[in-house]
Order: sequence, then structure tokens, then C-alpha cells
Amino acid sequence: MDAFMGIDLGTTSIKGLLYDAAGQCRAQISQKCSLRQTAAGAATEDPQEILSSTKTVLQKLLQKADEMHLKPISLSFSSANQSLLALNDQFQPLTDLLTWAETRPAQVTAALKTDPQVQNLYQRTGTPLHPMSLLSKICWLRQDHSHLFQQTKYFCGIKEFVIYQLFAAWQMDISTASCTGLFDVRRQCWEPTALKLAGITEQQLPPIVDSRLVFHSQPTSWTQTVNWNPAISIIQGPFDGAAANLGVGANQSFDLALTIGTSAAIRTISKRPVFDPKQSLFCYEVTKNQWLLGGPVNNGGIVLQWLLEKFFSVEAAAAKQDGRDPIEQLLNIIQTAPAGSNGLLFFPYLTGERAPLWNPAARGCFYGLNPAHAKNDLARAVIEGIGYNLRLVLQTISQLNGRPQRIIAAGGFARSEFWCQLLADIFNLPLVVPRQIEASCLGAIILGLQALNIQLDLNPLKGKVRSYQPNPQNVQIYQELFAIYTDLLPALDQNFAALSAFQLKHQTPRKD
Repeated sequence: MDAFMGIDLGTTSIKGLLYDAAGQCRAQISQKCSLRQTAAGAATEDPQEILSSTKTVLQKLLQKADEMHLKPISLSFSSANQSLLALNDQFQPLTDLLTWAETRPAQVTAALKTDPQVQNLYQRTGTPLHPMSLLSKICWLRQDHSHLFQQTKYFCGIKEFVIYQLFAAWQMDISTASCTGLFDVRRQCWEPTALKLAGITEQQLPPIVDSRLVFHSQPTSWTQTVNWNPAISIIQGPFDGAAANLGVGANQSFDLALTIGTSAAIRTISKRPVFDPKQSLFCYEVTKNQWLLGGPVNNGGIVLQWLLEKFFSVEAAAAKQDGRDPIEQLLNIIQTAPAGSNGLLFFPYLTGERAPLWNPAARGCFYGLNPAHAKNDLARAVIEGIGYNLRLVLQTISQLNGRPQRIIAAGGFARSEFWCQLLADIFNLPLVVPRQIEASCLGAIILGLQALNIQLDLNPLKGKVRSYQPNPQNVQIYQELFAIYTDLLPALDQNFAALSAFQLKHQTPRKD
């Protein structure tokens, strides 16, 4: 029987799926990667570790297919966007991978915003100017690491690097290009003004291809090692957010796709480009005549992990000793606090923020603490704060594209019934969890099937799904607290830069 493979190059893990021609998931593989973050704003990964992990996942998928007597027909990719690698003339990395969470280009970005050439750039690129964008990162490299910048022959993201190393194909799909801040989404080419600001040429970037491009591998050392079948079709694939919309079945403008992993994002499909006058949302082209409107946030599951490590380390250790998932144990503790956390608010901006603030200097804080608050209140306030921040993004999407009728959820958080219900209550919208929550992997496979004109129904909303309706009592509580949250935020936002500067000036190295 034929089989189809999907690989998602995530921030902290590489995931792989294997589906057969009957539409059944036959294997699911994951391999962790290390994200290194510092107080100075670095958020980097080792590209060779990512490449090695990808090889491991792919080899395991091929092994599973062989064991089940399945014949792999295709391999499709998706990846985290806004990552940057500088390469030499042999396509070898000169830098670590600068991820979407990188904020060291903050000062360079602030200076760029004062340049008259930048004023109308968003209307052409659909990407808000922020340290996440490749435009900002390249400008930072040129200014702060000029010797390295001069050595650089090519720039790309992680998917382009991995595909070149594995299969000797040098290209970038249109959706990933749309995320760079260097791409004219209307004319579908590298944007001349952005290239001039970055100080690079079009020849230093990969050629642009459609997300549905089908190609075959050239012989490489890796393909020879694993005896790769050259007949397998490889599909370039989109960035992970675009793939996730396909993977959860959010294909209409009234559907809102919600993904929470390390970071988080909410996105909706549009048949036309929609640009936010306040530049608080992205507008990326997925494939021709299909656009993605939404907002990425830095602070998703990474905030819950911080909470676990800093406040609940004893409970986490006990859970591990008993063979239980520490995050699941934390969610059990959170449920012992009431909706609204007894009036405690948490602003979850631990790692700066993209949407809706686009402020790399943003910092987290609790607001409303009193002596009666216990640890479980703090814990619940954290998870509710993630929800309030996402609702701010939803608010802008609704203003520009109409209010969605439902949320379709994906990512590790969707395994938790409690977390799903909490978000349905905060958004005051029905929330649906499809049968396969590794949405980016599945979306890559679905796009690959479309590219190959293979008729196979992998609709993730068919069959067994979980649905959550808003709880009216909790909705009322969250409406009141969200109003306070939104009233407080502008004043906090005005002071984030000063506090962040103080922290960088006076930071003390931690002994632990």
C-alpha cells in the first residue's frame, strides 16, 4: 500500500507523520531540539542538531514504512518561520539559527522604523517590522557582526537549509518568503527597498517557488546512506502556520485556527490580502490566491514551562518520579483555583511579544496580588493570561475580517480538556479539537496530496472530534477581567522599554 510522509521542523522538536492510502495514521515520530535563550535576547538553535534530528525522524518513518510493507510515495515539509541562517559559499552555516524569538535586533529595528523608506513597507510585505523578521536580523548582523556579514554568501531559513543538505534543492516556498519582511506579496518577488535596507542582493536569497512545488532528490551523501528511493516525490511545503490551518481543517474565513506550542498563533484564511492599518497582524500568501491573516505570539507553552520550573519544581519532580507528565500535574493544580484566579491577572510577556504588541521589550507581570492569593491562583492566572493575550489578537482579526464562528485547535495544549474549555470560555466561541493535533505535519501531507493530484480524504474534522461550548458563567467572569486587562495594557506597554533597559544594565549572572 502507498504511504505519505510529513515532516514539521518545529522550534523545540522535529515531528514526523506517516499516513497510508486508506487515510490512517500509521506512525508518529518526534525528536527534541534545544532552544537556547539568554537575558540579552538571544534565541538560537544549532542547525546541525536540527539537521541530525530531521534525519533521525525521517529514517524512523522509512523504517516504519518498511516494517509495515508500505511504499512511500511522497515527503512534504513544514517549518517554523522567521528563522535565519547565514551560509558560506559551500552552503555551510556561519551562524547559529536565529529563531523567531530572537530579540537582539531590537535597537536596529527601532532605528529602521524611523527610516522614511520603511513607512509603506508593511503594505507591500504584509510583515510587521519586528526583530523576528529576516529584514531586522540581517540588518543587525550587518551592523553588529560586520565581519561575519561580509563572509556570508547566502541567507535562508531552517527549511531551506535542511532540504538543501538532504536533497540538494536550493529554494524557498512563497509562504515562508512572505514571512521574511523582504518579499513583495503583491508582485511575488523579493522587495527591492527591503533588500537595499538589508544590504543584500536577490542572488543571496533562495529562488522563490510555490508551496506545492514537487521535485525529486539529487544524489547526496545522506540519500546514498539511507538508500533513498529517487522516485519519492518531495513537496517543498509551507511554513508551519499555513500548514496547521490545512491540518485542522480551518479552510474558511469563519474558521479560526489556534495553535499553542512553544509559542502560539491564531490565523484565518482569506481569498484576498487584508492589511491592518495598525500593522498588528501579518498577512502572508500561502499559495496563489490564498492568504493567511493572523498574529503570532511569543508566549505560549514556554510560559507554562517557566511556571513549572520556577514555582512548581517540587511537584514536577514528584510527578516525574511517579512516571506522570509534570505539565499534566500542573494543569491539575491549576484546576483547583476558580475561573478568574480570584481577581489576579498575569501579563504573559516573558520573552517580549509579537502580536498584538510587537514590542520586544515587553515583560511579564502579575497584577492584583493580595495576601489571600495562593500558588494555584498564580498558576491559573498564568494560563488565563496566555488566553487574554490571544483574545486581543482575535479582536483585531474580527474587526478586519469578521468574527469567526468557531475555533479549531491544534498543538500539544489540545490534549488537555481543561485548557480547551478555558479558551472556549475566554474567547466565548465554540472550540473543536480534530482527531490529529500534529496539525502542521498533517497539513504538509494534505498539501502534498493536492500537489500530486491524489484524491485521499484526510479531513481532520471527520470522525472523532472533541467539541467545547463556552460556559456562560465563566464567560461573564472572563469578560469582566478581559476589560480590565485591556485597560491596563497600554500603560504597561509604555514602560516596558525602560524596565527592560534597566534589567539589561543591572542583570546579575545566576549561580544556578
